[in-house]
Amino acid sequence: MFGSPKSPISSDYVERKGKLIIAITGSPGVGKTTISRLLAERLEARHLDLSRLALEEGLMEEWNGERDTAIVDIEAVKRRVERLLSRYGRLIIEGHYAHDIAPKGSWIFVLRRAPWRLRDELEERGYDAGKVRENVEAELLDVCLSEAIEIHGSERIHEVDTTDKTPQEIVEEIYEVLRGVRPPRIGVVDWLDRPEAKQLLEWLKDVSHR
Repeated sequence: MFGSPKSPISSDYVERKGKLIIAITGSPGVGKTTISRLLAERLEARHLDLSRLALEEGLMEEWNGERDTAIVDIEAVKRRVERLLSRYGRLIIEGHYAHDIAPKGSWIFVLRRAPWRLRDELEERGYDAGKVRENVEAELLDVCLSEAIEIHGSERIHEVDTTDKTPQEIVEEIYEVLRGVRPPRIGVVDWLDRPEAKQLLEWLKDVSHR
């Protein structure tokens, strides 16, 4: 698993003058939208749902009929976010690819949720079996976290296990990291080491062979 940074960042990010982007990323169903809206209110920032932005403004490369999803034009979304940043000054961007959009120097918060609980959430939302499997696997294998670290390094990434926390507790944790009160941490979960993982892996194997 990943380790924590050697030393905390003491600068007060929320008091920084000028432009500010904070990215909230993670698998579908971990609570990104709720947390992003609450955090935007707390920081008096503009909240952007990147997937909605891409769909509403046609920032897509193509439609994947097999997966029933749009392929987002990452570079086009980046350019649009840059223009919105110039207009609003402070942005909270959220989406499972928010770490791809955020510029260097941004804070990246990766929301996590126990994948067996995530499976229940996605099934309740009406996701088909293939999408449930894909997103549960991504959460189980730390995909969003790994991608974020590859792009941004580990210094300004903080991982939050949302499984048994209220939205208010999660926002407070993020706020403390931004203020420098709490050191950023990664590697806070290891789903594969949990007893529930064995049953989940059997379920994933079964779904993949249907």
